[in-house]
Amino acid sequence: MRTIETDVGRSLREAAADVAEAWKAAEAGRPGAGGDRILFRDWAALCAVLTPKRYELLRHLRRSPEAGIRPLARALGRDVRRVHEDVIALAELGLVLRGEDGGLSSEVDEITSTIRIAA
Repeated sequence: MRTIETDVGRSLREAAADVAEAWKAAEAGRPGAGGDRILFRDWAALCAVLTPKRYELLRHLRRSPEAGIRPLARALGRDVRRVHEDVIALAELGLVLRGEDGGLSSEVDEITSTIRIAA
């Protein structure tokens, strides 16, 4: 099971401290915290990336990988150009995998979020 953790409202300084800590642990041969984390500056940034249509796209690819953008757009009943934009955005975050043959899939089973209200 692959879980992605999203963290909203974290300062750049806090995120950099986490990276430095993980780097030191790796250099010392200590195992670091596992998993993938995506940091978002604020709630609006999270909502701009993880839209309802992109959520639907991720769920579809998790259940049923597709041969490419056009077959995925057909399966979702959506415009090819918009699906292409969504795939690029999600692939940049590591949520969608693109094969050398153009195939699309997702290995993400769960996305969890920590949202800081006071940040």
